[in-house]
Amino acid sequence: MRILIILTLILGINSCKAQSISENELIGKWILVAETDSFPDDIEPLTENDSDSESESDSKAELKTTLTFNKDKTIFINQMGNEYNATYKLTDSTLTLGNRIYIIVRLDKEKLIYKVKDHLFDKHYEYKKVK
Repeated sequence: MRILIILTLILGINSCKAQSISENELIGKWILVAETDSFPDDIEPLTENDSDSESESDSKAELKTTLTFNKDKTIFINQMGNEYNATYKLTDSTLTLGNRIYIIVRLDKEKLIYKVKDHLFDKHYEYKKVK
């Protein structure tokens, strides 16, 4: 019985340490570099009017979104000039920003990729850490 309690404590401490490592990687300023969707290559998403379609470079210029994660669990969001303050929570691979829930696909020192949880289409948001 003692061995079971000791193993449980060891596993609990290790999982807490792993969680803090991910949070430490999240702290800092991130800039949106790409949005991708789950449409197969042979299916074109519907658009309102073909004459209104923009070139690829114009649409990339409009992706100017930054996220700044702080150690006190607050986040500053600048989305094309619109600024928001919110709180965030990181639990395993679930990232909660305000009242929105995302699944982290990848998180390391240079790249953050997440997708909307329980969304019809798997739209991925890819961010690069600003140094």
